[in-house]
Amino acid sequence: MEDPLLWLGLLLCTAGAAVGLLPNPRRVRLAGLSAGLLIAAVLLAADNWDAEQVVELRDRPLIAVVALAAGAAIVLLLGLLFRRRPGLLAPLLVAALPFRVPVELGGDGEPANLLLPLYVLIAAGLVAAWLSVRAGERSGRDEDGGGWLRWTGPALAVFIAVYALGAGYADDLSAAVENVAFFFVPFAILFALLSEVRWDRSAVGAVVWVLAIEGALFAAIAAGQYATGELFWNDKVISGNEAHTYFRVNSLFWDPNILGRYLAVTMVALAAVVAFGRDRRELIAASGLFVVLLAAVVGTFSQSSTIALIAGVLVLIATRFGVIIGVVAGVTTTLAVLASLTLIAGGGLTDEAEGRSGLIDGGIDIVVDAPFAGTGSGSFPEEFKERFGGGPGIALESHTEPITVLAEQGAVGFAAYAALLAVTIGGLLTATGLALRGPARGAPLACGLLAVYAVMVVHSLGYAAFLTDPITWAVLALAAAALAPAPLYRKGAAPARLPT
Repeated sequence: MEDPLLWLGLLLCTAGAAVGLLPNPRRVRLAGLSAGLLIAAVLLAADNWDAEQVVELRDRPLIAVVALAAGAAIVLLLGLLFRRRPGLLAPLLVAALPFRVPVELGGDGEPANLLLPLYVLIAAGLVAAWLSVRAGERSGRDEDGGGWLRWTGPALAVFIAVYALGAGYADDLSAAVENVAFFFVPFAILFALLSEVRWDRSAVGAVVWVLAIEGALFAAIAAGQYATGELFWNDKVISGNEAHTYFRVNSLFWDPNILGRYLAVTMVALAAVVAFGRDRRELIAASGLFVVLLAAVVGTFSQSSTIALIAGVLVLIATRFGVIIGVVAGVTTTLAVLASLTLIAGGGLTDEAEGRSGLIDGGIDIVVDAPFAGTGSGSFPEEFKERFGGGPGIALESHTEPITVLAEQGAVGFAAYAALLAVTIGGLLTATGLALRGPARGAPLACGLLAVYAVMVVHSLGYAAFLTDPITWAVLALAAAALAPAPLYRKGAAPARLPT
C-alpha cells in the first residue's frame, strides 16, 4: 500500500456509511452518511490531485469556486423542493438510476461512467432529510421489525466495511477509492432515503410508471440506432459492430449489457403487473410494452441480460402458479436454451461466453493463491493483467461477482457477501409465502421484488456490478421498508402493507 493516509480516509468514509445503515437514531444515521459523503469527496480529490482535470481547476480557482457554489445552490433548491413535496423524491431517484455521464479521471484516457444526476438528487434528498430533522419530524428506526429483511442494512454495512479493510493490502488504492466514493457511500444514502418513503400503492405505482416510460424511451432510441447503424459513446462496441455480422445497440447506455440489465428489470416489473394486476387496460399496456422491450433486449445481444430476464420471469411463475410449476418451467426453459445453443454454430454467443470463461479461470487461479484474504479490494484487473497479460480492447474485469469477491477479499469477504445474499434472498422468500401449488400467500409486491432481485443477482454472475449498481440498493431499500412485519424505517406511522 502506497498511501496509508488514503486508506485511513477510506476506513473513515465507510464507517460513516455503515453508521447510516445500522439501526441508530435518525440524527446519528444522517450525521454518519453526511460525514461519509464529505470524506468521499476529499478522497476523490486526493486520489486524483495530479489528474489533468483537477490540475486545470487548481490553476483556475475562481472557476472551481463558482462551479462548487452553483452545484451547492442546485442541491439546496432541490432539497427545499423535496422538503415541501416529499412524494417527488422516490420517483425522481428511480428515474435517475440509469443515467451515467462519461467523465475522464486519472489521466488514463478511459472515461468513468458516473451517475451524476443521481448524485445531485441523493445530495438534495440528504438536505431534505436534515431539514425535516430540524422541523422535529420523526422518521427513523424507532423499533426493530421482525423477519430477515431487518438485517439488510447491517449486512450491507458489514460488506462495505470488509471491502474497505481489504483495500489496505491492495497494491493500488485507486479502484477501491472509486468504488467506495462513487458507489457504496452514495448508495448507502440512497438506501436510507428510499427506506423512509411510505411505500403505499400509489408510490409503488409511480415507480413502475417511471420504469415503463424510461424503458420505452430507451427502446425507441435503440430502434433508431439499429435503423441508422449509428451508436453513442462506446468506441469498442462501434468497432465490434464493424467486425461482426450482427449489430449491438446500447441506446443511452455505455454498455449494451447495462442496457439489457435495465430493460430486464423493467420487463420483470411489467410481468409482475400482468401476473398480479386486475385492471384490463393495465394488463394490455404492460404486455404490449413487454414485447417492445423484448425486441430491444434482443438487439443488445447480451447473454447475461437474457438469462437474467428468464430467471426473473421464472421466479414470477413460481410465485403466481406454485413452486412445482415454476420448477417444471425452469427445467423446460433450460432444455430449450441448451438445444438452441447446440443448434447455433459459433457466432457472438460463443465468442462472449469464451471470454467470460477465460476471466473466470484466471480469477480462480488468483483465488487459489490467496484463498483467505484475497489480493486486496479493487485489485482484480491489475492482478489479472500481471498474471495473464492484457491490452487495448481486452476485458480485465472479472464479470462474475462471486469470483471478484473471492479473488479480491478471499474467504473473509465472501462470507460477508454470502451473508448479504442469505439475509436478502431469505427475507424476500419469506415475505412471498411461496406455495408448492397455487399462488404465493404473501403480498404481490414481495413477489415482484424477489423477481427483480433475481434479475440483479443472476446478471451479476455474468457481468458483475452487483453492489455498484444503484438498482440493487433501491430494491433492497424498498423491500426492507415495505415488507418487514414492522418496518425499520418509518415516517410517523409505519408504511401500509400492500393488500394481497
